[in-house]
This record gives sequence, C-alpha cells and structure tokens, in this order.
Amino acid sequence: MDFKKLEDKQSRFNNTVVKNIFDKIENQIKSSVGPLHMAVSEDNKEFSETQEFTKLLDTIKRAKNERWVMDDNSKTVMNEGRGSIAAISNDITDVSLYLILKALKTNNKIVLFVEDKIHEVTKKIIEIVNNECKEEKYNTYIDYCEYKDFKEIYDYADKFESFIFINNMDKYFKFTDKVKDKSIIYSSYGTMSLYLDDKNLKDELLKMDEYVFNNNIELDLIKEVSVEEAVERINKNIDNYAAVIFTKDTKKAYYFIENVNAKQVFVNRNPDKEYVFEIDDEKLTKLKRIYI
Repeated sequence: MDFKKLEDKQSRFNNTVVKNIFDKIENQIKSSVGPLHMAVSEDNKEFSETQEFTKLLDTIKRAKNERWVMDDNSKTVMNEGRGSIAAISNDITDVSLYLILKALKTNNKIVLFVEDKIHEVTKKIIEIVNNECKEEKYNTYIDYCEYKDFKEIYDYADKFESFIFINNMDKYFKFTDKVKDKSIIYSSYGTMSLYLDDKNLKDELLKMDEYVFNNNIELDLIKEVSVEEAVERINKNIDNYAAVIFTKDTKKAYYFIENVNAKQVFVNRNPDKEYVFEIDDEKLTKLKRIYI
C-alpha cells in the first residue's frame, strides 16, 4: 500500500469517463478468462468457495444499472466523494469488485483490507481496474492490504476519511472503540429472514447456518408461528434484503411470495449462488448545498 498515492489529487468526477472505464473493465474480465482461470485455480487450492465469472459480470452490470448519485449534481446541490475509503471485509470476490466499482462511481479512493490472504482473482481484478483507469488518465487509487491483526488497521486510521466495515458485529464494536471521529459504515454481507415451516427441513437449516456463518450475514430465524405472523415480522424490518421460506405447503409458499417485503425471495432453496451484496452510493458521498 502506497500512502503517498492516498494523498495524491483525485481526478475530477467525469461520468462519461467512469462509465467508459466500467465498460472496459467488463470487456477485460471477459477477455481475461485465461489469466483469471489461472487465478481461480490457485484460489480453489487455498479457499473453500468457488469463483464464478458470471457473478463478476453480473456485479458490473448491477453496479452500472444502480442509481448514479453523482449525476444528481445541479447549480444548488453537489455530491462529492468522501476521499479515501478503507473497506474491511473477508474478500468475497464479487463483493470486492462491487466495492471497487462503487468507489469509482462516487469518486473515492479505496483500499481493501483483507485478513490473512486476499484472493488471487481479486488481485487480478484490481490490476485490471488500475490499468483501465491509467489508460483513461483517470487519477485514483485502488489497492489492497493483507493484515494479521486489527491493530495494523488502527495504525492506518488517520490515512482514511471513511471506513466500510463488512464483518461481524462484535468486531465492529471493538473497531469503533479504537477508531474515533471517523465515518464508519457498518454492513454485514447482508440481512436475511428465514421462515422454517417444517421441522423435517432442519437439514436445510444446517446448510443455511453454514452459509450464513461463512458469508457474515445477519439472519433472523422464524419458526413455530403461522406464515401470516412470519410475514408480519419480516415486514417490520425495513433493512431486510432477502427472505427465505422452507415449506412443503404450496399455499403458504404463495402467500409468502405475494406478501413479504424483500428484494429477493427464495422458496425451498439456499440462496448461496444468487445472493448479492448492496451498499447505497449516498453513504459514500457527502452532500453540499450551494447558495448564490
């Protein structure tokens, strides 16, 4: 990690240039199947999860299609990047790519802090992104830092304006005790509500437990209530991102689908391949009102 580059002046946000960089990153990932496959092979020896190119491409499309808050600038309102952001996560590759793209969209520099070892695929993606930014003469800074202990991050805290913390809640509270006077955005990998209707489906629950633990998801488990009560409870959670139901009752499944408020609904399936991480651009920018 080069601290001097964190202090270098960031290019002025240019919507056209950044969208062009997005397109080039997408094309590079499509055409870098060889090098990325080699990186995947190395990762599969080291890590338990498998990488999927389609998920990387889907992540780019999703980031492109989500609202571009920097486009909202006018004569009276201006959105600006926060500056330098440190993202602390366990390096799920598509999440790391998403964070990098979000940093570009909001005109921020970003460093991914990863405990122990970063994925080779993530390293390759950072290389691709930096090469495309350089080609477009778009000055920013995207990098990673492997750490063994949180103390290493505490020592770097003054170098960053904001932190994105994608980790468990206990570590988050310890982190906030040490890092003061900084904007810290807490986000688990996601929030999920699970309604288990049938005790015979407990094997599915065990699989979900493993998935939730590995991917740092906040899970609200609901059981031994009616489907109506379950939906009512889920709908009280305004941050609910995904809702899952395991049931053998078709009527309950349809009621759940039609009435639950969630961006994603899963019926009798573990959402391990379709679940996606999200963060609002507004959290990564600061709003300036202009009076003339």
